[in-house]
Amino acid sequence: MTDFEHALLLLLLVAGLSVLGRWLPWPPLITYLLGGAGAAFLPWLPRFQLDPQFFFLCFLPPLLFSDGWLMPIRELLLAKRPILMLATGLVTFTTVAVGVVAHALVPGLPLAMAFALGAIVSPTDAVAVGSATEDLRVPARMTTILNGESLMNDATGLVAFKFALAAVLAGGFSPGRMLLEFSLLSLGGFAAGLAVGYGVGKLRDLLRSLRAGDTYVETTLSLMTPYAAYLLAEHLGVSGVLSVVAAGLYSGWRDPVRMDAEARQTAFGVWSLVIVWMNGIAFVLLGLQFPGLFAAVSHEFALPRLLVLTAAVAGTAMAARMVWVFPASYLPFLLPAVRARETPPRPAGVFVVGWAGMRGTVTLAAALSIPLLMPNGAAFPGRGIVIFLAFGVIAATLAVQGTTLRALIRALGIGEDAQRPREERLARMAAVEAGLAALRDLEPSASSQDQNAALGLVIAEYEQRLSVLTAEGETQRSARSRRHAGHRYRMAALRAERRALDHLWRGGVIIDDVYRPLQQLLDHEESLLQGSAPAAAE
Repeated sequence: MTDFEHALLLLLLVAGLSVLGRWLPWPPLITYLLGGAGAAFLPWLPRFQLDPQFFFLCFLPPLLFSDGWLMPIRELLLAKRPILMLATGLVTFTTVAVGVVAHALVPGLPLAMAFALGAIVSPTDAVAVGSATEDLRVPARMTTILNGESLMNDATGLVAFKFALAAVLAGGFSPGRMLLEFSLLSLGGFAAGLAVGYGVGKLRDLLRSLRAGDTYVETTLSLMTPYAAYLLAEHLGVSGVLSVVAAGLYSGWRDPVRMDAEARQTAFGVWSLVIVWMNGIAFVLLGLQFPGLFAAVSHEFALPRLLVLTAAVAGTAMAARMVWVFPASYLPFLLPAVRARETPPRPAGVFVVGWAGMRGTVTLAAALSIPLLMPNGAAFPGRGIVIFLAFGVIAATLAVQGTTLRALIRALGIGEDAQRPREERLARMAAVEAGLAALRDLEPSASSQDQNAALGLVIAEYEQRLSVLTAEGETQRSARSRRHAGHRYRMAALRAERRALDHLWRGGVIIDDVYRPLQQLLDHEESLLQGSAPAAAE
């Protein structure tokens, strides 16, 4: 079979597992992983040899970019302390803890290679966490911390892994040199990503101003942005992961305001499909590697021994996270400056953050990138068992934490905080008031009786919406039945609503979880109005 046929087969497998997953009581990523592992034993299925470099290039840029694009900047900055504590301190703690345990339990595993295993399993997977908590209204800050951690710890974990491998090859390493190179790689990667995001944004603005682009060109450029950021960073020798994250953060700040409604809706739809494909194929491919990974170590370790090692390493990784999150959450409040700015988090929320430590694509991709041979031609020490244990940690964390996280959140009574409903009501009132003011400004220009009647209908509708909001909060309603009347006035009001929402969001008054659904509602209403424009003109 050709590579193209393999890709089609993988997509078909993902689609079938997606259907099956609707009837299974766990997140879909677990279904993909188990389905891939089961499909690997089918005799007629081709063997998929996973190239780590291709895996990094194909899957990581769009997945990381989409996470960065959806990351709320305001909340990210407000939660920077806990995110950095998790993305740097916890990664280091996990690397050391897992390394010590693996070195003690795996015969002949070099200490540097054991630390490489610890670095490999230290990054958490934002996709796995999001899959386990979707449809649950958890506090915005908790979501931001978990997603922000997953974005940042990919970079720190992979850099730590790089230095651990260098120690295996060289027989040692310098902590000072490691810190210097880590800083250069991180800052350089972030700068490269910002440059790519800014450059692509300016290119899209230029094409729009010259009327040389369209919705599909903008969407194509959006899809190419993460790959451009990753490849530029790799060419410059800096962190490709952080470059993609930076490009995603910048684009997520820019695109919601600079793209028009049609381009935004198209890009959102295309990106949603691409991310579903990427996540599904990535986890199916992880499952398909299981027989090969098991065969590589079964001649050296018996199955019971492998199970014990996997349980020990996975248990250490999960325990290290739980041990770290409580001191990291509460010790900063010993400082008066922190107590003055923040309130301590609930222990239940801290426990959920500690339990939400599933591993995913980055972990296995890093493990598979371990070289086959040393420079002298000898086999790379411990490669097979490290890759197998990395896969075991992914499977164990998804099976144990991924299947219980939703029930844990419900059992602990964790729900969305009161801030989101208040901000949503504020945003709706500001948008409706802005639209109503724009309509009243148009009253003098309504020259005919028909225009006056149409404008009066739209003004009455906005006044009704405002009165409902002022009284008890707006219920969702639609203006479809009236879209043929007052098209021009409705468009003016929608533009004013959009400007008001953009101003609130850019000013940090409302969070992304409030801003984006309202923006999508305005996009939808604008699309309906655009579709009815010819009829209204008649």
